[in-house]
Amino acid sequence: MKTVCICASKKYKKEVGQFCSELEKLGVVVFEPNINEPIPEDAFFNSKHVTKTIFKGLTLEHFDWVRKADVCFIYNKDDYAGVSVSLEMGYACALGKPIYALSEKTGDPCRDSLIDKVVSTP
Repeated sequence: MKTVCICASKKYKKEVGQFCSELEKLGVVVFEPNINEPIPEDAFFNSKHVTKTIFKGLTLEHFDWVRKADVCFIYNKDDYAGVSVSLEMGYACALGKPIYALSEKTGDPCRDSLIDKVVSTP
């Protein structure tokens, strides 16, 4: 059984959900990014400590999924990958995970160099 961790910007929430559903129909176990309820970067939850804890928890949760997955897939529609995706790609690379992507471009040549294979459909 193959497992895939999807890394994507929250601005592609709808498309990522559809992409993950297609993979699951094919029998792939998918670790989908927790972007069901996007939290703006400037959100404030009662205190700076609580705000930092929430964002750290989301980041570490996704790192755990990258670690557990066989493959890291970058959903870089329109050749875009944000800061969080950069972190996730670096972590996947450090773990020796193959990195696949929707497109060969991410908006940064250093990130682009980490992509092992382009796969445009599930």
